[in-house]
Amino acid sequence: MHPLIPAGWRGVILWLAAVTALPLVAADAPTRQRRLLIDHDGHLLFSTLTANYRADVDEEVRELPANVTTFLLCCGAGRMYFPTKVGLVDPNLKQLIAEHAKGNDPLGYFLAKLKASGRETFIEFRMNDVHNPTDANHWNLPLVREQHPEVIARPEAAARGDPEWMNWSLDFSQPKAAEYVTAMLHEVVERYAPVMDGLQLDWMRFPRHLSGVGDEVWAKREHLTRIVEMARALTLARGLKLAVRVPSTPRGCRVLGLDVADWVKRGLVDFVVVSEFLDTDYTMPIGEFRKMFGPAMPIYASMEIEHGWQAHCPESLRAFATGLYDSGADGISLFNFVGRYPFGAPPYDWLAGLESPATAARKPLLYSLPVNKYRKEMDQPAVLPVAVPAHSTVTLPLPVPGLALPAWRARLLLAADAPLAVSLNGQAVELVPTLHPTEMFVEFIPPANSFSNIGSHRPGKEQSHFYRFDSALLRAGANTLELRNETDNPVEVSRINLGLW
Repeated sequence: MHPLIPAGWRGVILWLAAVTALPLVAADAPTRQRRLLIDHDGHLLFSTLTANYRADVDEEVRELPANVTTFLLCCGAGRMYFPTKVGLVDPNLKQLIAEHAKGNDPLGYFLAKLKASGRETFIEFRMNDVHNPTDANHWNLPLVREQHPEVIARPEAAARGDPEWMNWSLDFSQPKAAEYVTAMLHEVVERYAPVMDGLQLDWMRFPRHLSGVGDEVWAKREHLTRIVEMARALTLARGLKLAVRVPSTPRGCRVLGLDVADWVKRGLVDFVVVSEFLDTDYTMPIGEFRKMFGPAMPIYASMEIEHGWQAHCPESLRAFATGLYDSGADGISLFNFVGRYPFGAPPYDWLAGLESPATAARKPLLYSLPVNKYRKEMDQPAVLPVAVPAHSTVTLPLPVPGLALPAWRARLLLAADAPLAVSLNGQAVELVPTLHPTEMFVEFIPPANSFSNIGSHRPGKEQSHFYRFDSALLRAGANTLELRNETDNPVEVSRINLGLW
């Protein structure tokens, strides 16, 4: 047993180990509450704290728009943002450490102010954040990995210098890793239960938690289920909710060893957030989850700050929310929206209307087809980029949410090496050769030295091709794009946008 788990809780954990075959008693089945969730990367505040941290936090809470129902505040990554006795605090956060030395706790103050504002307040616990795992100053190195470097998912890959960050993810089938995260979760819940409503276990930041490949991972799923059981016992004891963020498909959950259907069946969680890794899709098979979970479990869909190689703008946020509502989501979770834009304040006005399917569908809307940027095995497959061979045709799916129709105007924008002949549902659409916009709507392009390299993927004028067509050609649901290359050279297509008015 981990020495940092308080003695009073050791009996609870041993009891859980003895009864894992029995269903835990859960609260009454929750209603499917409509939620708009902000999933806040705590680092974005705690790395910029001033000497007046209360004013910093007060501004963050005061500027939140009224339609945000639920706030999930990250309490740390590999290292923490609170005065932990189990783990370590990020050494780069000098002002935060200074406040801890004075007996202050900015994270606790933030939670208290959020709860006092009337919002549902959660701590988001990242199960395996492996940002920059080999950085020399170890700013994100969890204590258990410092003490036991062998407890990672792929030690052989790490040893040979494979740069994939998720090689360094904690392997929770190893007792030391599981005991560490158990102790961390216990500390978080016991410390902050009075100023929060629940806890979210984020299995998508980053999505690797067990060693092995393929069916080996699924065979070890009980190790992750035990952690969820333990977290449920902790939260039930304090009257708190428990949520999980998981892949966007049942197949993706299996890839990670997350038996979410079992967790729901046994009443271990109060709601589920489905998500891609570091990207946004506007269609997800939420209906498959609904069949697995039954009608009572709320399912929310997560949106990242980007969709492919594009930063979100108001039109794309509305479009993607509309698509996710159309897929069956009970609400929208915005991951890392706060602070990822280098503005004086988050552009919260962009979130207007996202709280419901009817208001999210307000035109205009901007859609994009999925691009292979950071996609991993547990994600839905990308469509782009695609190479269209010389004198050949490539067919691509173009799903359109029923909630987005009808539209009075529709346009396509392709980023490609050369213009292509395009058909939609068997009908040719018109290339407008005089128009070469690089964006359908006004978009924010991050500077080259920022958090993203989106700017380097912005198409030039000569790669931007604009098409117009009668919006009546669009069908709710499945549509088909045919891209015909009539040149003597292959043409690569890197971006496809659909605009609706």
